Amino acid sequence: MEQANVKSASASAVKKKNEPKRGRIDMPMTIIILVLLVFGITMMFSAGHAQSYVDNDGDSFAYTVKQVTAAGIGLAGMIFLCCIDYKFLRHEFKWFGGRIKFTLAGLFLVITLILNFLCIFGVEAEAGQKRWLKVPLFNTFQPSDFLKVGLIIYLSYYIHKHTHDIRRFSVGIGKPALLFLVVAVIMGGIQSHLSGLLIMTAICAVILFVGGINMKPVIPVAVLAAVAIIVVISLSGFDYFGDRVAYMDPLSDPSYKSYQNYQSALAIGSGGIWGKGFGNSTQKYHYLPFAVNDFVFSILCEEFGLVGGLTVILLFVLFVMRGFVIASNAFDRFGCLLATGITFHIGLQALLNIGVCLCCIPNTGISMPFFSYGGTALMIQLWEMGLLLSVSRYAHLK
Repeated sequence: MEQANVKSASASAVKKKNEPKRGRIDMPMTIIILVLLVFGITMMFSAGHAQSYVDNDGDSFAYTVKQVTAAGIGLAGMIFLCCIDYKFLRHEFKWFGGRIKFTLAGLFLVITLILNFLCIFGVEAEAGQKRWLKVPLFNTFQPSDFLKVGLIIYLSYYIHKHTHDIRRFSVGIGKPALLFLVVAVIMGGIQSHLSGLLIMTAICAVILFVGGINMKPVIPVAVLAAVAIIVVISLSGFDYFGDRVAYMDPLSDPSYKSYQNYQSALAIGSGGIWGKGFGNSTQKYHYLPFAVNDFVFSILCEEFGLVGGLTVILLFVLFVMRGFVIASNAFDRFGCLLATGITFHIGLQALLNIGVCLCCIPNTGISMPFFSYGGTALMIQLWEMGLLLSVSRYAHLK
């Protein structure tokens, strides 16, 4: 008994010795985040003040006030999360003498899945999609934004826990595939949210790949998953998604089906090299629909030209590069996968949004991180940044 206690104490001492000391947050990443946030809110105001005037009884600043409020809440959460140890998400809690065990990573995923399932009773959009829930204070919110983060956190924890047997088919592919099937049914069948489903698919694939799963059986599983997605999309109303692909060309039907893409192309093209100047966009005056949401990048290019557009792209490239540096130098596998998933999520969503604005990708409602109007999305993105900066505090960074 005494030997066992000595070994346990020795193991605890070694573990404590190997624990990293908490350092400073990564300043390059912090600066990039703050620049994107300030630039994003500024452009959101410029792109949306005309629409806000119409929607809010002559108040041109209503959207901006809501966005700044969400940014304040998001920054508070970011500061809180970056000041605590990110490893608390994988800590195992035991209740009733260990008969009930759970982690915050698993609990958060279950809650987000339930919220997304409840969208079946939620607010219905004009095209029939059900992606929003009504809540006090925020009016409506889109729970799929929470689900993206829930998948990142849980898969990072899952792979960290099963590090030694992750190459087994049942562990590395089987169980994650079952989870993804549930997500596909909710996102495709209930919400008709193709873009969200594709983003989540890519996030899951990248985390599993970086986590070290056995790649040999991936192809047949990917084919089965693709077939399942097609079936789910077909059952949910294929016409909606088919139209997005068919009318991606802005000149295919500029007076109706491809009107939005056509106006986006006009906005970007009319900006030229240097742009018309801040606030001087004409397309935002009810020519380009959803200018404050999905097409804020088009307004940015109209006002700041090619130079402004390339500057924003460069900022996101720097964000991705620094995020992967943090991930590659993380203290543990959980931190590495968490930073990888968050970085990939923001980078991919920015890439897809820019692609939509440039008429290179079908328009399926992909927002631009930090720039598009949406309080819930902005808060969650800033909370993600808090987790990323928390990982950086324990990483071996120069």
